[in-house]
Amino acid sequence: MHRLLKRGALACCVATLLAAPAALAGFTTESANCYKNPDGSGRCYGSLLGFRNHGGANTHAYFSRSSNATPFFYAALTTGSTTAYFSCTPDAATQAHWNKAMNHEGYFSIYWSVTGDCYSLFLTNGSQYSNF
Repeated sequence: MHRLLKRGALACCVATLLAAPAALAGFTTESANCYKNPDGSGRCYGSLLGFRNHGGANTHAYFSRSSNATPFFYAALTTGSTTAYFSCTPDAATQAHWNKAMNHEGYFSIYWSVTGDCYSLFLTNGSQYSNF
């Protein structure tokens, strides 16, 4: 009888371990993605770390603002031997968050219109983005 209880307890422990969620300690998110639609609108998303560590020789991205110029977003993404370029200037609503974007160390997603206006900016922080 004790042997049966031990096997039952062992089976219960194994089932509990298999059902437990995986821990994400040490997990980092490094992604760099951009696309442009046929009409010129598009999106870039990922992390600045992902753009910096991307395998493409010319891949980079940044949010910029100087004292006398309009703020802008710029990215270059190299795939194989081809580099595609992406940029936009923020509309009034998006520009209100530009300082946060310039100091951001997490995931970002930015959309632009046919006219090159950045109309949507998402900034997400998390421990997986902390290796900057």
